[in-house]
Amino acid sequence: MIRALTLILIMIGTSASAQTLPVRSGEHEGYTRLVIQVPAGTGWALTTRKDGADLNIAIEGVTFNTDAVFDRLSGDRLQSLSQSKPGTALQMAFGCECVATAFLHRQTMVVVDIAPGKFTPPADPNANLVPVPPPTFAKPAPQQEVIPATELALPLLRLDQRNFEDRLISRILQSADREVVDLSLAGVGRRHSTRFGPLREADQPSPNLRLSSVLDNARGLDNLALPQFKAGPECVTDRELEFETWAGSDPFAVQVAALRTGFFQEFDRIDHARALKLAKLYTYHGFGVEAIQVLNLLPDATQEESRIFAMASTLDGLILPEPNPFADQQSCEGPAALWALLTEGKLHPDARLNDIEQTFSRFPKHLRRQLGPVLADVLVAAGKLEASRRILRSVDRILATDTADMTLAKATIADAAGNADTAETLLVEVTTAPNAAQEAPLALARLIEKRWSDRGAISPGDLDLAAGYARELRKSELGPMMARSHVLALAMSQEFDVALRQIENAPSNRDWQRTRNQVLHLLAERADDITFLRYVLGLKVKTRDVLTVETTTSLAERLVDLGFSTPAYELTNRPHDQTQTAERARIRARTAMLNDRPRQALLELANDSSEAARTLRAQALMQAQNYDAAADIFREIGKTKAADRLSWLAGSNDVDTESSNAFSDLSRINVSLDRPMDRQLDRPLADANKLLMESASARAQIADMFEIVHKGELN
Repeated sequence: MIRALTLILIMIGTSASAQTLPVRSGEHEGYTRLVIQVPAGTGWALTTRKDGADLNIAIEGVTFNTDAVFDRLSGDRLQSLSQSKPGTALQMAFGCECVATAFLHRQTMVVVDIAPGKFTPPADPNANLVPVPPPTFAKPAPQQEVIPATELALPLLRLDQRNFEDRLISRILQSADREVVDLSLAGVGRRHSTRFGPLREADQPSPNLRLSSVLDNARGLDNLALPQFKAGPECVTDRELEFETWAGSDPFAVQVAALRTGFFQEFDRIDHARALKLAKLYTYHGFGVEAIQVLNLLPDATQEESRIFAMASTLDGLILPEPNPFADQQSCEGPAALWALLTEGKLHPDARLNDIEQTFSRFPKHLRRQLGPVLADVLVAAGKLEASRRILRSVDRILATDTADMTLAKATIADAAGNADTAETLLVEVTTAPNAAQEAPLALARLIEKRWSDRGAISPGDLDLAAGYARELRKSELGPMMARSHVLALAMSQEFDVALRQIENAPSNRDWQRTRNQVLHLLAERADDITFLRYVLGLKVKTRDVLTVETTTSLAERLVDLGFSTPAYELTNRPHDQTQTAERARIRARTAMLNDRPRQALLELANDSSEAARTLRAQALMQAQNYDAAADIFREIGKTKAADRLSWLAGSNDVDTESSNAFSDLSRINVSLDRPMDRQLDRPLADANKLLMESASARAQIADMFEIVHKGELN
């Protein structure tokens, strides 16, 4: 009773705050909408600024409730909402180049729309102020209503909605104190609604009461899409699961023996209750396969048995049943969120990560040791590095020494955090651990993958170890993965013949296609010319068509460097690919120049303004003997010597006067030699003397030109 009264007092204190305005949100195609319900006649003002806006509501001490805003938004137009203190403006920060507009709907709703646009400062700083005149309501004529004496007669007070709620809650509280009514709170989880008795029918509502909802207020508002609530499955409550009660205080062997006694009844019938308890006991202690064997003896699996089956399958990494009884329950409270995350193997955006960590911390020690690395890997894949570290720290506190699976999980976190050296050290530690039966091949596969990403090398010992694992585990679940790791290790050791031969005999699934792309990447980067051409020129059309864009671009670039234009053009001429279009266009331009088609090369580079494209464009213009245009491009990108050379070849003598190279010097000498001499015909002796001096200067300049040519500086 005291807990019920406390809850009602909290509800009274919350509902009595008239200055709290909830903010609703909705995501639409092209804009994001916020709706704030305000009392009729309230003034408001929207002040726009670059990358944000401020909304002021003329209510003293107003507070905006924005808890549920981002639960219904999927775009990045609205980045954050904040309010420095009660009574101040609601500050909106945009995550795009957007502008905000606002209008008042039905005198009670301020609607703010955020759409892409360019911000322009208003000429008048008070231009955004929108005065809202108080609405006038027509008073209805009083009507007489006869209330039957058998019904509950309440005084029809002229109260607004908030006062009516306060008065109603106060009456309920008084009745509970006098034991007139009994307040009992239902537990967390599913509940069945009580069927009401017949309601009193009335032709017309009372004149001073009006029933409405938010849908009535939103009626008639164009383009106001109310949030669509997704009806998810019912959460599994703590009372339904009761995982902590699945095992007693006696030793495990004693509990198993007690439950197995009388497991089979007469006529070999199974005691259903004992079988269910035994499956729970196995699951609680981490024996997933044993629990599944017990559950398979029971016919017609119930919902509870399906949950136990899913939990037991997760413990031993087995295939989960369909449908998953914990599907879409990561947003639930309690242990259901943790088991939903473990069974689904992927963190949902609405997952209650705090509840998941708290539930994990309450698990028994043996389950924390068993599930900790698995849960940490899932969190790392979702980018929750700090949460994964907290999970591993909680396991470290109960371990005397690090196990192989814990070291492997720490290596995964270090790799995701960018600590390459730490990750490699931990992976090497796992591969050499004597008790890492399953973790060692996994660590070796990750080590090979990491060294491929870093373009590192594989030692002969690691290559032999990968070959041994590939043969030893060829019939196990890890067999295909270790076979791919062995092939990748062979390619990293430049044994391309063996690696590509094994790929040709491998299945054509997605994993092997990825390995093929990795090996061909290494082939383009590390193989000698003969080996590279032997395999690339012999690629089949169906094999070439399934390669990734990155792989075909790498192969085509080396083919162009070797002068093979036709196969390079075939690898890059894939119109259905929409990635790396600029890189592939530059390669096609180079193939066109190899085929003496500079105009085609210019067409390929028409939409590319990068420095590499401009260099290729200048080379194409040189091939077309348009030296002046090519020189202008080289001069724009800062290649002065090349620009001066082209200007000298074009005979334009348009060189950079501040540069000093062979072509600029030749151009300056050429300009000096072409300069006409001023004659002094009226002074014959002075004119002859000047002719001798100019002749000597010309001979010296010609000697300088021959010296530049003999030095080979024109190459």
